[in-house]
Amino acid sequence: MKIFCIGLSKTGTTSITEALRILGYDAVHWYATKQAFRYTNDDRGGGIDIDWDFFERHDAFADTPIARIYPQLDDHYPDAKFILTLRDIDAWLDSFADQFAEGGLDPFSARLHRDLYGTDSYDAERCRSAYAKHVQQVDAHFANRKAALLRLPIDAGVHWEPLCVFLGVSAPDRPFPHRFKRAERRRDRFRATLGRLFGGKP
Repeated sequence: MKIFCIGLSKTGTTSITEALRILGYDAVHWYATKQAFRYTNDDRGGGIDIDWDFFERHDAFADTPIARIYPQLDDHYPDAKFILTLRDIDAWLDSFADQFAEGGLDPFSARLHRDLYGTDSYDAERCRSAYAKHVQQVDAHFANRKAALLRLPIDAGVHWEPLCVFLGVSAPDRPFPHRFKRAERRRDRFRATLGRLFGGKP
């Protein structure tokens, strides 16, 4: 069974990836899933070349490349499970603005952002509209197969029960992971900067 986490960036995708790993799945996030497909033409077209062999090598997948191609993944894996992580939109915008401030998008990431958010630089109204549109499209896509989709709000604090019931597995005896909060991201960014400056890890 394949598991696809189709929430947008900054909706708990790192946490859900870690949770799936704790449950025993081979789960991968951005640095792996950005290899899942390639654009085959410029912004005027819509060609995408999906690396299906990549999806055979792992169990679960998360972050924006997966959110971009979930209809194709659903067609290819009709028995898959899909998880839509959700967040209060104002809190999401605040966190997303912080991520955009990091800058340095490579060409693939910039194109992916334009696809999903309508912009490759932070624009609050476009991003707000894109978030709402993504949720609406996902709900419409699975309207007749609601058992294939878990809507997982992260704002109230996620616990194991909804995820484990959805996947049909037992809950582990440990806290649900909450990874990559803003302070953690800034700490990692600071450490990476120190590493670049001094030629090694601090």
